[in-house]
Amino acid sequence: MTAQSYEVIVRRKHDLVVVPGISLQELSRLCECQISVARRLFDIGLIEPLTASSNPIFDRSAVIRARKAMRIKRDLSLNLDAVALVMELLDRIEELERLRDR
Repeated sequence: MTAQSYEVIVRRKHDLVVVPGISLQELSRLCECQISVARRLFDIGLIEPLTASSNPIFDRSAVIRARKAMRIKRDLSLNLDAVALVMELLDRIEELERLRDR
């Protein structure tokens, strides 16, 4: 994955602060899941951080991917390991369709 620079504006007491991405806590808030679930999505490789540190920072696309994973989990009543497999297969199908349409 190529590291890209993103800026997210966070409001704090009438001041706008620019941060270089989305924290795990903010990701969990945006995905309406517990921090432990967001961390598990990260641990099993469903979402990849921009930074490799103890406090990972994610780009905006991680929110979309995490929300998709949470919908699959909820709608199909799957555990997160099964969700990872489903998402891997969906990614592969998308890649094959892109290659076919060239």
